[in-house]
Amino acid sequence: MLSAYKIFIKGMVCDRCILAVREALHELQIPVTGITLGQITTVSALSEPDMDAIREKLAPLGFTLLEDKKTKLVRDVRSLVDKVYGGSYDFPDNFKFSDIVSRTLNKDYAVISNIFSEAEGITLEKYIKEYRVEKVKELLVYSDETLSDIAFKLGYSSGAHLSRQFKDQTGLNTSHFKEIRKSKQALTHHPGHQS
Repeated sequence: MLSAYKIFIKGMVCDRCILAVREALHELQIPVTGITLGQITTVSALSEPDMDAIREKLAPLGFTLLEDKKTKLVRDVRSLVDKVYGGSYDFPDNFKFSDIVSRTLNKDYAVISNIFSEAEGITLEKYIKEYRVEKVKELLVYSDETLSDIAFKLGYSSGAHLSRQFKDQTGLNTSHFKEIRKSKQALTHHPGHQS
């Protein structure tokens, strides 16, 4: 279970403020687990577009978002994981995510890793493994790329390495997800299929 993620709000002074913020977040369809004076709690970090939407929605009401350094760091790390392991990153020789994250955020990797683990309730390494596995599933089911192509796109050393890590993480073989793709194709290409 991920730990709670807190967003601080400047300008909330009464119960009506809480109601106004609750209504604004409800309109944006952003799930929150709690709202108190000066603070919103969500299950996990919100995306940059969600944060921007909240800022825009709350500004006319007289509220300003305050983000602490740890929260911003976690969001920046998640964004970097998405950029690097999203499928279109050009991995250099001797690639190390730790080097890139340290250089990009201008902090020691151990500090970044500790803050991320403390805030998210999961190690950064485990988060990256889970993120990559979800990307592999997505590509296996929704693209016709080979395992080697997927391994290359997501920074695995080989298709075999990808397969091993995938099996370790999910308990399933990659072929299971290829079968899902074939089943989906059979359904959409079946003459009696109705959309």
